Amino acid sequence: MIIKQIFNNNIVSTVDDKDQELLILGRGIGFQFRAGDPIDEARIEKVFRLQDSSIYERFKAIVTEMPIEILQVTDDIVSLARMQLGKQISDGIYVSLSDHIHFAVQRLEREQIVRNPLSWEVQHFYKAEYDVAKEALTILRERLGIDFPKDEICNIALHFINAEVNDSMNDVTHLMQLLQEIMNIIKYHFGVDLDEDSVNYFRFITHLKYFCQRVITHSSHDDTEEYLYKVVKKNYPDTFKCIRKIESFILKNYEYVMTHSEQLYLTLHLERLMKTK
Repeated sequence: MIIKQIFNNNIVSTVDDKDQELLILGRGIGFQFRAGDPIDEARIEKVFRLQDSSIYERFKAIVTEMPIEILQVTDDIVSLARMQLGKQISDGIYVSLSDHIHFAVQRLEREQIVRNPLSWEVQHFYKAEYDVAKEALTILRERLGIDFPKDEICNIALHFINAEVNDSMNDVTHLMQLLQEIMNIIKYHFGVDLDEDSVNYFRFITHLKYFCQRVITHSSHDDTEEYLYKVVKKNYPDTFKCIRKIESFILKNYEYVMTHSEQLYLTLHLERLMKTK
């Protein structure tokens, strides 16, 4: 491999056999070298191969001021998240998460602790992401020698969530707000506390997340057979009454009209949840 560009002593770029640019990390890998020199492959510690060219350009813009340890630990955390969550995570997380960790380290050096108001929502609605973020805090402590506050679990989990939905962090915030609003309607309607560790709760929340995403993005979906819709409406009147409350709330506050398909499947998931509350 040949050096294409030297960013600093520890970061250079090269191109592969498909002419795709790669970022190569390694201590001293750019020290006393010039563009056109062969890369000392024994020094390679990390290789970043980002498919999205716009993300790659943003990543290149921040690496020059980013300590190599933060770039390395970011890559390890992203690899952990992809393995543990089993979901497609946008390469944009390399930019957002490394920048966040770098800034968090600087804040901690100044003893500035930022509380995250979404901690409860993330912990309850995105348990898998929260658990991985907990592991990430352990990695950060071991690799950087810094004890990050518990609030950082939520912050890191939000980066996973944001990269999954591939949308703005603002929409993620709206999504969790809507999740909480709908869950409040359900709890008040049935007057129960739900078992948040149950399989059916997990299934319901998973289905509800996709529904909330459609509400936030105003992308409705309807493929229901009207006969099935009428059968469910007749057989589960109390659950359907709760769905009607959700429908009215969303129409008033989000200007979104629930389709019969959405009412049907939300009723079925909610009915199953209530049977195992």
